[in-house]
Amino acid sequence: MRSRQFQSIFTYWGADYIDPNTNASTFAYNVPNGPKTLAWRVGWSIPQLSELTQQAAATSDAGKRRALYGQIQTSVMQDSPFVVALQGAQQVGLRSNIEGAQQSLGVSMLYFDQIAK
Repeated sequence: MRSRQFQSIFTYWGADYIDPNTNASTFAYNVPNGPKTLAWRVGWSIPQLSELTQQAAATSDAGKRRALYGQIQTSVMQDSPFVVALQGAQQVGLRSNIEGAQQSLGVSMLYFDQIAK
């Protein structure tokens, strides 16, 4: 995949942080001499969508930001070379006498300092 020598790939993607930009900057951003995103890896030329992704990331108004990321999501779903087929799930099993455990985005974000028995 990293060599960009493929006809199709089946890969796993997971969010790096809790913000819509973690997905938009990977799937909807490909600029000349920019980061090697998944959009870059598949050769998806999207100057307008890349600009919209930059605009959404810089917007501080929550309503406007939500609308921009909605536009990005719709465009990726309708026009991109990506097919999202499965969604990963990571689960944590706890005994009934464990309190204070809250799983965040992934198993790596289970904060043990807040857990009591």
